[in-house]
Amino acid sequence: MTAAKKSQQHGAAYAVFGGELFLRRQAAAGFIKRVLGDADRALALSEYDGSDAAVSLAAVLDDLRTLPFLTERRLVVVREADAFITQYRSELEDYLAAPSTTGVLLLDCKSLPANTRLHKRIAQLGEVIECKPLKAYAVPAWLVQHCQATCGKRLDQRAAALLCDQIGTDLGLLDAELQKLSMYVGDRAGISAADVEALTGRCREEQVWDILSAIAAGNRAKAFVLWEEVWQTDRAASARAVGGLAFTVRRLLAAKQAQQAGAPIDELRKAMMIWRDDERLMRELNAFTIDQIELMLTRLLEADVAGKTGAASVRSSIEAFIIEMCGRRAPRRATG
Repeated sequence: MTAAKKSQQHGAAYAVFGGELFLRRQAAAGFIKRVLGDADRALALSEYDGSDAAVSLAAVLDDLRTLPFLTERRLVVVREADAFITQYRSELEDYLAAPSTTGVLLLDCKSLPANTRLHKRIAQLGEVIECKPLKAYAVPAWLVQHCQATCGKRLDQRAAALLCDQIGTDLGLLDAELQKLSMYVGDRAGISAADVEALTGRCREEQVWDILSAIAAGNRAKAFVLWEEVWQTDRAASARAVGGLAFTVRRLLAAKQAQQAGAPIDELRKAMMIWRDDERLMRELNAFTIDQIELMLTRLLEADVAGKTGAASVRSSIEAFIIEMCGRRAPRRATG
């Protein structure tokens, strides 16, 4: 998250833009707090959805120019403002040439190029913050900083890495886990990997992925043990068990197709949600052909239908699936 300019305490206009929605929401919340302080939001804040075609420039400008009641200033926020900006760009530029002395405009959008007059004018009047998506490798470090800033606690680097491995790199989900972890540790100053393990445990998705890892390694016995663990945790919901396997196999198929198209390693990591173990990622990708992965999906569909029609139990169908797929792995590549 980068700022184009640091201005006076309160400017006439602000903007947050970029592809990382959580960081945009965080930056916008910071501007709202800076501009309004402890003022009553019901009296001082107006919000519009800029993606709604019914939102007019006239309504936004009327709010900006209306004298605030029992507050020093009125803040008008236009969220998802890309379409709004496209439609009213010249009018917004005209307004910002002589903005209201009591109204403050905040635009929240995906794109606001630095070479446009609108970007430059907002930066002159207040501040512009760009919120770029973080690279997967940068998320753990962001987590450590974010935890200190928002929770006042020290997040161990191993704990940050473990959170990313278990949750992925969605910043909003990670923030929610941090809030839960902060409450879990109470007055303790730090959050450790043991705390993460104790609170979040091994999620279902990770358990299901481990079944495919065992199949990729040809370890039928381990795959059976892992399947039993998944089954025992959700025996009353067989459809969810099969659905979890199918979802994971579809991710594997997407990654395999991307690999064959020459996709970079970052794209493969994202598809398979394996962020910190490239050796495992490539081992599992190379264990199957596309035809074999598509056959997995067919077999899982058959297992689902059999379970719903009573032709066979889901449990026995998945056991048969494990046996068949362990025998259909792609031949190992010779090394050396």
